[in-house]
Amino acid sequence: MSLNDIIEDVNKNIKKINTKVKAYYAKRRSNLEGRWRSWSKELSDFLSSPRQIGDIFARTTAIPYFSDTGSCALSFSNTHKQSLSLNQGKVHVAVGFVDLDLLLQATIVQNENSTKQPNKFIGYEGSVYAVAKTNVIVEMMMGKAPVRSIIEVWLSTVWTVETLKYFEIAAKNVLQFENAPNDKPPNPTKKELHPEVRSLISHWCQSVSSPKSRKNAHDLWASTFDKTDSIFAIVPNLVEPRDRVQVARHILTGEFPLMNDQQSKNLVASITMFNCNDGISPHSTSEFMLHMMPVNAILPKYQRENTSFLDALCNFLEDAITKVCTWLSPPIEMMEIYLHFQMVTSDDSELLNSIKQLNASTMSWSNICDYFRARDFHKLIKACSGSNTVHIMSSMNWVTEVFGGHIADYDDSGVRRKILIDARKMILESGPAIDPSGYFRYDQIFKHPHNVSNVFLARRVKDNWQSHFFRGQDVNNVDVSFSQYVHTHRIHELLNISFRYNHLT
Repeated sequence: MSLNDIIEDVNKNIKKINTKVKAYYAKRRSNLEGRWRSWSKELSDFLSSPRQIGDIFARTTAIPYFSDTGSCALSFSNTHKQSLSLNQGKVHVAVGFVDLDLLLQATIVQNENSTKQPNKFIGYEGSVYAVAKTNVIVEMMMGKAPVRSIIEVWLSTVWTVETLKYFEIAAKNVLQFENAPNDKPPNPTKKELHPEVRSLISHWCQSVSSPKSRKNAHDLWASTFDKTDSIFAIVPNLVEPRDRVQVARHILTGEFPLMNDQQSKNLVASITMFNCNDGISPHSTSEFMLHMMPVNAILPKYQRENTSFLDALCNFLEDAITKVCTWLSPPIEMMEIYLHFQMVTSDDSELLNSIKQLNASTMSWSNICDYFRARDFHKLIKACSGSNTVHIMSSMNWVTEVFGGHIADYDDSGVRRKILIDARKMILESGPAIDPSGYFRYDQIFKHPHNVSNVFLARRVKDNWQSHFFRGQDVNNVDVSFSQYVHTHRIHELLNISFRYNHLT
């Protein structure tokens, strides 16, 4: 072999090695991006320096806020919410409301600050789709549509023909709302429609005469989620074969309730899911009704031998929606609902001031705190707080700011194994308290090891993140807590947060 041949052979081997090295680092970077939600030099520097469990990665730039005005419109909330206590006669402002799931577990309470006026629920949302659909659902509630029809419009891919009729009546009533102003924020306590919201509802009304079929609904639903989605892990974790079959059918078809009691000729595809305009497309990513259900509050009321899992969820919804319908109905109206297509941002001082003037008793923020640096988020919500406003929110992504909250942060295989064992033990011990009727298994659970281990690790570092989030803020009545582990939850380390500020002027 000549010298040139040797050099050429060496160069080929170097190229192969470089290719493998690049592939290794590309995969490592991809894994880190999944763990930390982004990649940057500051993250690389953070991870390269000596780290201790609980260290905070404080980004210098916030993750851009996601607005689902178009191709990723959410049909319903993708996380369960806290139980909400509303003071009689007061105002609740819901920023990023998506739907009315906040009201499902809510109660109206009386205390020394209560008045005899109706509660006002005022929602601001950056999704045309969410505002349009939820306004129609509110109108169905006020028009005394059957509760099952309300459930179908809210959650199901398939409707009965009867539901289609109630939907059309409600949608036409909503179109009678006045136009929202173009050059200033909406009137908080007035039923107004933004032109884009009006356009979508008008399109739905036109589509009522030619709905798609049940089969179309199933095909369109199935085409929009990843068949490897973690939602399927719910199925083997159910104890009863009956429940496994029913939940699998729900996941694959999107029907809720399952339409076993209906003839095919009486069924049509959801207008709101499958007849949108202007590029709006619900279900472009996986979303499932099961994620939003407060299962830990539902299951203790039933025995699995007597009531199927899906029936238990349906019973909860029927009772909860009936309650909200009663609040909205004369002769004693206990609540008024006003929903606006409006992003709440720190650079819109006129909007923030109009919200501040409401002097809200409570404000909910969905998980919008995930898209701000902590101090910037506090600046935003202070600008629209009343004198004693209690702020309620959740964080889905807080673990991406604290080292030690994910099993990938631990290099030692023995440490990882112990973490996983301790996590499974914690879930096994808490399971019967959550689910005394035994719908789910908690001993040999089917779940990705990351999801299992991170339930345990999140508890280890929560206080560090809490201190970071509230650093420099004058707050009281602070409550930062986890929901109990439930198989149906999309995020098992979800943090529920509530507090109020002191000395606001």
